[in-house]
Amino acid sequence: MTNREFVSRISNQLRMLSKDAYISDRFILNIGVTIATKFITQKIQRKSINRDMSLYKEIQCIEFEPENVFKCNYVEFKSCKKLSKSKKNLKDLDIVFTRYGSSIKELYSIDRNNTYSESTLYQYRLDSERQGEINDNKFFILGGHIYVPKEISALSGLILAMDQYELDNICGCKEDCESAWDKEFIAPNSMLDDVISYTIQNALQTKQIPEDEKPNLNSNDK
Repeated sequence: MTNREFVSRISNQLRMLSKDAYISDRFILNIGVTIATKFITQKIQRKSINRDMSLYKEIQCIEFEPENVFKCNYVEFKSCKKLSKSKKNLKDLDIVFTRYGSSIKELYSIDRNNTYSESTLYQYRLDSERQGEINDNKFFILGGHIYVPKEISALSGLILAMDQYELDNICGCKEDCESAWDKEFIAPNSMLDDVISYTIQNALQTKQIPEDEKPNLNSNDK
């Protein structure tokens, strides 16, 4: 289901419930994304999100640039020989974050020979002290950017992001000309009906639109 189809379905339901229920498409989509994000966050916390692999999208090319280890804002990286930082900021992607990590499932080299797992600066410090040698096949999301403690120019990855348009545009190796309305609406299939139902309820409550007592009748019959 695309964003356009999702909004159209909600709009039709709202018109059936009330003749006064006009709400902008963008407002409806914003409510829907917010509710879907809550459902996805719950699935991540229950560690059941992997059963919905269709929610993840493969990004072929995320470009990186060298970062000065002494000038960066994170002291943990000052012992690194090399440090790379994603060129584009992830803040517009609406990536889901929980205490279990982000909704970036994994990153890997373009040739798939190396896989990178997400970590935290706290764990990075512990590993460094415990092992004496840092595992640089890790990535960190800090300040909206992806950091990797080694020299790389690009990575691929499996990412779950609520904004598919921005997700496609983060790929610096191609230009995406598809409309944001034609992008897929991200929600677990098992919960899509609930997302639609809650979106309708929230739209009515937010705009304080009363439901018609007899929604199938015209104004002269009420």
